[in-house]
Amino acid sequence: MTPQQTPRPLALALVLGISTLLAACGFSTADELNAWLADQRKLHSASPLAAGVPQTFEAEAYLLTDRSDPFSGKRLTGEQLEPSGAASPAKHASEYDLELAGERRDLEKVSVDALEFKGTMSQDGVPVALVWANRQLHLVHLGDYLGPHHGKVLQISAKELRLRELFQDESGQWKPKATVLAVIEGSK
Repeated sequence: MTPQQTPRPLALALVLGISTLLAACGFSTADELNAWLADQRKLHSASPLAAGVPQTFEAEAYLLTDRSDPFSGKRLTGEQLEPSGAASPAKHASEYDLELAGERRDLEKVSVDALEFKGTMSQDGVPVALVWANRQLHLVHLGDYLGPHHGKVLQISAKELRLRELFQDESGQWKPKATVLAVIEGSK
């Protein structure tokens, strides 16, 4: 007998023993299984809870109808906040309305941080700023707009470019902020 071969009587006894153990663990018929499941359902059944009658609530009168609505979108658009009971909603005229209404140009789509003020030159005695953006050199005049926050060019000097940018506060009103671009000498 070689070591790789198992004696036949030993293998037969092993298979017979395992099958006997497995047969003892299970149910012999489906009826026994169904009876056990019914017993378990009886032991662990929960009675349904009775739903009570729903309570009725009386509506309270809203006493602040004469004030502005705190959830109104007008707070963000800069429109005048009117009481919610007002008959005619009027738009609050801002001193910046004309500036905000215009169509955006290329330099208004570029962040002010991405703009580089390279220097100045003069055209017909009027100072013109040289601004590098989008891999191009742009000529910027007084009154032009730069950046997404409606930065209006107020002053051009040899050392700096002064802007007035507009930002909305929490109430939706436009507030000006002074921004300065210093000259950046040299090239990349």
